Amino acid sequence: MCGIVGYAGGGGAREVLLRGLKSLEYRGYDSAGLALCGDRLHLLKDAGRVADLEVRIEHMTEAGTGIGHTRWATHGVPSQINAHPHTDCTRKVAVIHNGIIENFMELKSELMKGGHKFKSDTDTEVIPHMIEEELNKQQGMMDAFRKVVNKLEGSYAILAIIEGKNEIYFARKHSPLVIGLGRGENFLASDVIAFLPHTRCAVFVKDGDIGWVNSEKIYVEADGNKVERPFTNIEWSAEDAMKGGYPHFMLKEIYEQPDAVANTLLDARIEQLATELGHLKELEIVAAGTSYHAGLAFMYASDLKTRLLVSSEFRALYKGGDVLAISQSGETADTLQAVRQVRAVNGGKVFGLVNVNGSTLTRLADQTVYTHAGPEIGVAATKTFTSQLAVLYGIDAELKGKKIPTFDIESALRLNGEMKKLSIDMSRRQGIFYIGRGPSSVTAREGALKMKELAYIQAEAYEGGELKHGPLALIEEGVPVVAVCPNDIHRKKMIGSIEEVKARGGVPVVFGEAGDKELKAISDRFYGLPATDPFYSPLTYVVPLQLLAYHTAVLLGWDPDKPRNLAKSVTVE
Repeated sequence: MCGIVGYAGGGGAREVLLRGLKSLEYRGYDSAGLALCGDRLHLLKDAGRVADLEVRIEHMTEAGTGIGHTRWATHGVPSQINAHPHTDCTRKVAVIHNGIIENFMELKSELMKGGHKFKSDTDTEVIPHMIEEELNKQQGMMDAFRKVVNKLEGSYAILAIIEGKNEIYFARKHSPLVIGLGRGENFLASDVIAFLPHTRCAVFVKDGDIGWVNSEKIYVEADGNKVERPFTNIEWSAEDAMKGGYPHFMLKEIYEQPDAVANTLLDARIEQLATELGHLKELEIVAAGTSYHAGLAFMYASDLKTRLLVSSEFRALYKGGDVLAISQSGETADTLQAVRQVRAVNGGKVFGLVNVNGSTLTRLADQTVYTHAGPEIGVAATKTFTSQLAVLYGIDAELKGKKIPTFDIESALRLNGEMKKLSIDMSRRQGIFYIGRGPSSVTAREGALKMKELAYIQAEAYEGGELKHGPLALIEEGVPVVAVCPNDIHRKKMIGSIEEVKARGGVPVVFGEAGDKELKAISDRFYGLPATDPFYSPLTYVVPLQLLAYHTAVLLGWDPDKPRNLAKSVTVE
């Protein structure tokens, strides 16, 4: 969840690092800091936003090399002391780190016995002290760094600098890290977005790699041997990651869905993956969060024998077999751990569905198909979700030998004004229910998740038939119930569920096919959407629910791009 950025160049490190940290804010964080390297180290860090550092950064000495970090607390509360970078006893070494050092207590105890003094409660702080210990043995920095990394257990993307040297040392294991190659300057980051204004030439660091960069060179080794990693040209431009005139990234990304879905459906790999899946007896799908909902939508649509497992529970439930792993970032820790388990037990093939080319999942999978949504900055998934659905529905259509449908997202977007009006009522509610049947139960789940994530309103989703098995006890006068009811085989039973809600004083807010007079008659509020393939309805029906959650959050004064306690890329288990 944390963000990392490093810069080695001829000067201007302050501004480069600050801009890089701002671009990584979408990952979610609670504190931030940076270190500049010259004849001595200069540190600035604190709890809070990057903007809080910006007002103080002018007092820092300029330098050509530095590292910056946005932290999501895993060990130790959000505070100035626990913020990165961390230093050794001599303040000559500074380190930033994403991930979790699982054996840090053992390492810390050993260091304390040797006289090292710790200031923070973090696992990261053991790293600079370990480097100091190795440097005291008259070793060079690279030798010292290598020995330290070999002692670490867990996950990490590490950047380290030492005063007097214009080099940044790095190591990666189960946490994203990428090098950006410039002219007379080089970059390191947890996401390419951090250096896109400067270069689109990237080298993706692999698990187990360690090395260093300076302004002119990069050095990478694996298992003690120098290696050459391939260059990748990043197609996204820096402008792609900007708001484009919209008040928030999320709204921009909602409106980008027609193009994102259309571009995704052009990928020939959809047909190739469909061919592969068509030969399988059974498929295990593993995903988390919104990606899990995409997997659930595929289960409703597909004739394949499938089993859907949430990533964090995969270890306990996996029985062997072929796996489709779905992850927007390709860096979701629980999903990657599930894939590694498949590899460890010599399980079946691994297929990946991901938005980020070059991410860890793309390298672990036997075969990958991409969503072509472009960068998604808002923490809540919108266009990456509908692009995932486009891939999965495309696969289903190929397997059934039918034409891939078109999706009238533009008509769904025309409900924006109505959703803004509806948000006025929803913003006054303490709780909202969402219901659907069949594929529409997925839409209900995703709509409720968005409302929870963004507006912080208790929103719960149920299959329509489950109301009478408990939730009806909470339906009383004035309680809003969002009902997703396209014209499919479940419509009549959904009408019965809506009538149950009305009978108890609930307020049915219904999304159905435009022109459905019967639905409109029993609704407190009715919103019509274009006719669609009933199995694929979530792709269009989810759009107004995204807009509703967005406008409700904005009306309540919340930032929809950066919901509290959440992160875009969940890179720790």
